[in-house]
Amino acid sequence: MALRVAAWDAPLRLFHWALAALVVFSFISGKVGGALLEWHMRSGYAILALLLFRLAWGIAGSHTARFASFVRGPRAVMGYLRASRAGRRPRAPGHNPLGGWSVLAMLAVLLLQATSGLFVDDEIATQGPLAGKVPNAVVARMSAFHSYNEWLVVGLVALHLAAIAYYHWVARVDLVGAMLHGNLEVEEPIAAPAQAPAWLAAVLAAIAAAAVYVLVVIYPRG
Repeated sequence: MALRVAAWDAPLRLFHWALAALVVFSFISGKVGGALLEWHMRSGYAILALLLFRLAWGIAGSHTARFASFVRGPRAVMGYLRASRAGRRPRAPGHNPLGGWSVLAMLAVLLLQATSGLFVDDEIATQGPLAGKVPNAVVARMSAFHSYNEWLVVGLVALHLAAIAYYHWVARVDLVGAMLHGNLEVEEPIAAPAQAPAWLAAVLAAIAAAAVYVLVVIYPRG
């Protein structure tokens, strides 16, 4: 009989759903263009702030949010894959070794997308806040990268959704529910992972938001 243990803290779950909503909005607004491009840029700033918070929370946050708790080497990943093929899927709070690397890949690609957007210039009406701080050649490269990397983001999101579907229908693990209520089913009783205080998450989120504000509003004026 599976048991439930608190796995994901509230700050991490809020980050996850806010990021998901903003990524979808950014993609749609970027394709529609026009008046939505201004909101597309604002959404990108919000995504950058969320990513900075997640990087900080990955160091100082709750146990399952910390990179040290789920980033493993190739041997651990191969061991997990072999166990999965054999029908043995050890279930414990947090990301498995393969999922840990998928998290890093998603964060890295989104961080590159949000950062490159700061330097974009469509030569029509939209210019990133830092486009005027670098040579035109850099702006051109960043604009091209922003356009191409968008599809890498789409690809990783598609893989993420496919993995969720696999775990739901094949492995019988409710990842969506776990990210909503924070609990994950385990096969044996274990101690709940240590949770970082909510005030720390609020402080780190405020610092991340302030850093992005300085980067996109104050610094360009200098």
